[in-house]
Amino acid sequence: MARIKSNGTQVYAVIGAAVVRFSCPKAFSFGEDSFSKIDATCLDSDTKDYDRGLRDPGEGSIQIDLDDENASHMQLIQLAESGDKIEWHVGSSHSKTAPTYEAVAGIDLPEDRIWWSFKGYLNPSAPTVEQDALVSYTFKLVRTSAVVITPRVVAP
Repeated sequence: MARIKSNGTQVYAVIGAAVVRFSCPKAFSFGEDSFSKIDATCLDSDTKDYDRGLRDPGEGSIQIDLDDENASHMQLIQLAESGDKIEWHVGSSHSKTAPTYEAVAGIDLPEDRIWWSFKGYLNPSAPTVEQDALVSYTFKLVRTSAVVITPRVVAP
């Protein structure tokens, strides 16, 4: 039975025309989607009937223990302040192979790990400062698309 460990998961985003890795996240959540309900009930029905409507992408989060020497942590804070909608790509722990990006072709996701991809933006966050703890940030991640999974290629 195959099991995929969370440790080793890497978070990337396409910012401008560059792939940026956000190193040392503490936690990452995609959030859950919901769908509107379209009432399709007939007048002579005893029970309501619904069709599935539009997708409402979920809200997840990304958490860090702030390291001001880690440029990607400072970039997360700036990204949250900007509200820019970007492409996110989360790679499984199967490997450490990074994606590449070309302006014409777009993102190239390596086949040796599972990828979860979506579009979204971060909301600004204030730090959490507690006794006997590290200064941390939890950014609300507002997805504007579904999460698309790209399976890894497994050798036969």
